[in-house]
Amino acid sequence: MGTVSSLSSLQSILESALGSAGLTSNSSSGSVNGSSASSQSDSTQLSPFAQVLSELQQLQESNSSEYSQVTQQIATNLQNAATTAQSQGNTTAANQLNQLASDFTTASTTGQLPNIQDLAQALGQSGGHHHHHGSEGSDGGASQTEQSSLNPLNIILNTLTSAGVTT
Repeated sequence: MGTVSSLSSLQSILESALGSAGLTSNSSSGSVNGSSASSQSDSTQLSPFAQVLSELQQLQESNSSEYSQVTQQIATNLQNAATTAQSQGNTTAANQLNQLASDFTTASTTGQLPNIQDLAQALGQSGGHHHHHGSEGSDGGASQTEQSSLNPLNIILNTLTSAGVTT
């Protein structure tokens, strides 16, 4: 299967998943040279969600055994975060992290991409691409770090970076 056709099918899947998760694609930053044509090969213009999916798909197509290892590590890290969230009494986060861990476990054994709708919902609810550093929250100082360690996007990106997958 050609890269162009798989990219366009990935784009339509992403748009569908983003729409069902109540998210919209960020096209305002896509016109660097003044044209409105989107550049699918420029990952710097992708949302974190699209970047994660793109990197997973590239790894899936180029090295299936590494893909299985990386997705299993993501599942393990998400499961650990779910356990932490549960111990803190945050059952909503725990349930979401457990669902994602299950999706990534399935992805590691089947070689398929994880459930895109679950991923879109989790990354959309976790604050998307904005990282909240500092003490702007009313929860106290330690909760910023705790929230960051339970953020599915942070967990996935950190795992991909540790595995040398991110660009």
